[in-house]
Amino acid sequence: MPVDLSTGSIPSIYRDLFEMINLHGIDKLTLTVFVPLFESPTLTKAILNQIWNAVIKTNSLSSRNEFYKCLALMALAQQGKNVDERLLDNYMNRELPIPTIDSNKELEDRLLRILRNEQGQNALCFRYGDLCSLDTIQVDLVPDKKGVLIRHFEYEVSSMRHKNKVFRRYNDFVALHELLTLKYPFRIIPQLPPKKTVNVDKEFIEERRRSLKRYLEILCRHPIVCETEIIKFFLTFQGTSCGDNMKATFKNALDEFSHEPPTSSSSIDRIERHEADSNGIRMFQTSQTHVSFLHQQFFQIRGYLKNINERNVKAADDYSRIEKALQLISTDSTEVQRWATGLNDYWPTIQTGLVELPIEMNAVSERIREECIREDEVINDHLDMLIELLQGYKDLCKRFEESLQLEQRAIHKATNQNRRSLTTNDLSSKNENNLDTIEKRNNHALKCIQIETQLIYANLEAFVYILSGLGNIQSKVSADLLNVWKSFSNKISQLGQTYINKSSIQRANTIGFKNS
Repeated sequence: MPVDLSTGSIPSIYRDLFEMINLHGIDKLTLTVFVPLFESPTLTKAILNQIWNAVIKTNSLSSRNEFYKCLALMALAQQGKNVDERLLDNYMNRELPIPTIDSNKELEDRLLRILRNEQGQNALCFRYGDLCSLDTIQVDLVPDKKGVLIRHFEYEVSSMRHKNKVFRRYNDFVALHELLTLKYPFRIIPQLPPKKTVNVDKEFIEERRRSLKRYLEILCRHPIVCETEIIKFFLTFQGTSCGDNMKATFKNALDEFSHEPPTSSSSIDRIERHEADSNGIRMFQTSQTHVSFLHQQFFQIRGYLKNINERNVKAADDYSRIEKALQLISTDSTEVQRWATGLNDYWPTIQTGLVELPIEMNAVSERIREECIREDEVINDHLDMLIELLQGYKDLCKRFEESLQLEQRAIHKATNQNRRSLTTNDLSSKNENNLDTIEKRNNHALKCIQIETQLIYANLEAFVYILSGLGNIQSKVSADLLNVWKSFSNKISQLGQTYINKSSIQRANTIGFKNS
């Protein structure tokens, strides 16, 4: 008789753990996931296997009740009890025992790592932090080199993952891009920054360096693309002409679909595949619309931040001009006559007090300029990278839709040919095979799109860090500026008090006044 846990008291940790696992799919909790998820010095593989075999009657967990039984037996095993489901009868009208296990956060991280290996095709199982840890790329400009006809630029590219530094030219990036777009037609491959041979100024050179860094970082933080030998070759090859050598090495490389294992193609399988694809396409279209909306909003936010930054740069320049004007005023040696001032003998005191004020104006200008530099880094290195990733997804969606249109045209053409065909089976069989290949390819593409969509939503976490970074910058700069302006106000107050405290004789003898 199965044990009923409904009469016992369920600890909150049981419910929390179940909800966490159910979020990633309770059916994914198989024996090969369950054991490494909860294994510890007090819960060995052997004990966990016994618990699974005692409770679970199918290949995977199927209910909340089964999961609660496993947790209770784990707690009893840690108390030195034998694994026996009948022991749970002792907990009628009592709270079930609580096992000693890691925190929910640690268990969820471990679950994702396990699922990453177990469920690679339909679930990404990567968080934003996991993606960032795949690699960190740095791209630095090497001092100018002159070509035979025009100057060219070389970049030092370093990869934390490969612990390596290489030198690359822009054409090497072009070769990498061409190879990756051929191999991964249904993955996010970001756009390369444009090539420019005339009117190349420092601003363009710096922006392209940053763009190339973002381009590589998106590729190297893609859990599938980063594993290709093409990327490894680009980041580690030490010879000359990397692009040419890379093309020669991978000229016969097949696209990702060609490595898919063959699948059955019976009429029933095709019908089921078509139904699954139809559902997937509907969900893809919903996600496509949402990602397009996010891309538009992020792009607008980027524009607003750029405008604010440009205004702040102008403000920093204006404060710098105020500093210079104050310096000129404070060092002015013009002899002021009593004829001009009459009884208003305040100006010499003001002029003397102005000597220290340029220090504050310079500090204000520098703080605002520092804010602009740091915000520019946040915008360029993080927000632009997120926007380019979203743009890459939009480009991918366009390719996928074009592929679907080709499939529809091919189906229509094959149907018409079959109707007109006078031969018995040859042409029909050939058309069926072609259609089957097209459908399988689009099925593969849809699976890729699903993973790429999950990749986008995993990267959206970056937006929180972007906003946090902007908030921290503003908080730090505002606090610094507040202190500077307080110092400025205190000096102005002291300037007025100095004049008030002077005796009439001191004011009459103020340096700079000449009696007419």
